[in-house]
Formats: sequence, structure tokens, C-alpha cells
Amino acid sequence: MTADAPALIPALAAKARTAAHPGRTGDAHRACGSTSLADRPDATVVRPGETVAKAHAPGTDPAELTLRLAIATRLPDVLLSPLTPIPTPVHHRSVTFWPYGAPVDPAAPDAAPWEATATLLARLHRTAPLDGLPPMRGSAKAARALARLHTALRSGPHAAAGPVLRAWAVLPA
Repeated sequence: MTADAPALIPALAAKARTAAHPGRTGDAHRACGSTSLADRPDATVVRPGETVAKAHAPGTDPAELTLRLAIATRLPDVLLSPLTPIPTPVHHRSVTFWPYGAPVDPAAPDAAPWEATATLLARLHRTAPLDGLPPMRGSAKAARALARLHTALRSGPHAAAGPVLRAWAVLPA
């Protein structure tokens, strides 16, 4: 649990309920419960109904995030469009709202929609490069994930670690 979770998660859930059900107030608003989907240093995510609210990592640049949201909105056949085009501040974090989609079951990866994924990837690669797009944080996030993997491996081996470590070893610096 992140340090700000005790205050952030209820506030995030309330904002998400408002985004999901703008006309509801009071008990009707609170009756729409929420589920915490993730609480990590890089993101806290809650879901009330069919809306997902994501509190981005502390220090996320709101201007860069707004630009990314605008691009996602301009490319709906390639990227998931946010429900709101501008991040909302909640407890010093930038929050975005998204439609909920069923996640892939980690226990059944073969059930994933691989053909649809390939189609989206092909569309992405056919999209002309966009000027002014801020750099993504993928490389830094992957390095932090690998560090967490190494920490977890100190308590014992894991069958999925080998392929991940081999794949990481062949990536360019």
C-alpha cells in the first residue's frame, strides 16, 4: 500500500463514483461501491461500476499527461480514449478516468484476444509519428519492475522469472 493510500483511495473512489454517476448524490452516490484494482507507487486505480479512476505517480507532469490524453482521444481506433480529456488533481496526484474493460486472466493467457491485439498494434505502427509527444516512461518503469523482480527472487525462485530475465538481457540499453 502506498503511503498516501489511506486518504487517496477513498477520495479517488468518490471522484470515480462522481465520474461514473454524475447525477447521484448522498446515499445513492455512496451505494455505488468501488473496488481497488491497484495500489502501487506508480499508480493507484479504483473501479466503481464501469468507470476506472487512475491516480498517476506523484510528480507526473500534468501538461505532458494532458497531451497524452489529447492524443489518445484523437486516435480512438488505436488507443483507449479517456472519459475526460484533462487530469483532475486529487491529493496532489493527477487522476484520469477511463472506461472499464475486462482484464486478461493471468491464469489463462491463451484466452487473451491476441488477434485483436495484433490488429491494434498494426494500426499503431501505421499511425504517422506525432510531433510534440512527450517521452514515455516505459524504460524507467521496466527497470523498476525488474528491480522489484530481483527483490522478490531473494525470497525464492519463481517459474516466470527466467523468461523475463532472458528477455531483459537482450534489450538494448
